[in-house]
Amino acid sequence: METKQFVMIGIAIALVIAVAAPFLASGNPDGLESAFFSIHDAKPFMGSDLDEEAAAAAEEQAVAATGNEFSFEALMPDYSIPGLDKTGEVLAVVLGTLLMLALVYGIARVAARPDN
Repeated sequence: METKQFVMIGIAIALVIAVAAPFLASGNPDGLESAFFSIHDAKPFMGSDLDEEAAAAAEEQAVAATGNEFSFEALMPDYSIPGLDKTGEVLAVVLGTLLMLALVYGIARVAARPDN
């Protein structure tokens, strides 16, 4: 198999996974955010019911303890484009995948220069 063909098949597989991901992913929050809210009793350890008042209090407590008030508005919050439901989720993941592929391609081109 030719290298170019191998790369194109890999990109196609990545895009198929990107399109399927929003339909296969869990709607329950997980990871650091979920653990943070569980520790501060804003959410049960197993489950997704979030107590908004307790969550806001936990965030205020973290800001008071760390002094870090950093905040930003995400371009695609929660891996979605606001207002587009599942279509927005698919587009966000596909765009993210394409951006990462372009970034890796650019880095590979720079790294492969003969003067490096």
